[in-house]
Amino acid sequence: MQNTTSFITHLVATNPLPPAASALYEIILAGNGIFLRAHRDQLDVLFPIVTHVIEGLPHLDTQITPLVPSIPATLITDMLKEAHKAWNAPDGPLESLFHFCYDAMWHLAIPDQIRTALSVQPRALDQCPSYQSCLVEIHSHHSMSAQFSQMDDQDETGFRIYGVCGNFHQRPQITFRVGLYGHFYPIPASLIAELPPNLQDTYLLTTHTRAHAT
Repeated sequence: MQNTTSFITHLVATNPLPPAASALYEIILAGNGIFLRAHRDQLDVLFPIVTHVIEGLPHLDTQITPLVPSIPATLITDMLKEAHKAWNAPDGPLESLFHFCYDAMWHLAIPDQIRTALSVQPRALDQCPSYQSCLVEIHSHHSMSAQFSQMDDQDETGFRIYGVCGNFHQRPQITFRVGLYGHFYPIPASLIAELPPNLQDTYLLTTHTRAHAT
């Protein structure tokens, strides 16, 4: 059973699920909670936003499925070098913003940006083509921890994979999550990127319901 608006589809889970609707995303009532499902170029997602047992409905499995190869470690290394430069800048420490776009191969874009010690944003969104096209957006927290802040939650309102790196004064770390219009789900770095040996994935340090790659 479906109830469709112009942007959001409401669906009661069946086994199997029907094909995805042409909407921003679907809200699905399942036997193990409330899930969101969405598709964009290069990414399919299905993940819970509420966990709850509902008798009589089929259970769903979380699936985060990038439809592209992993970002090469060389590009992640290039990103870290730039982030370290901003950390050590004479007027720093400063945060940095990076966009990763895929078109037959991965490209790293460093947009013209406004940087402070506690925030970073493109200088002009309407003049930032990489903001519109990127699948992965990463920003740096320099010596602060690689954890998303409340400000990040407010700013990261698109549908893409978001990352934050930090802890530069010790062992550098990175954290990834899927963002779907203000809803978030943590993912391991291995789902989207190859990490250089000196960069630690915080996902491996904490306990999460594991996302299933397909």
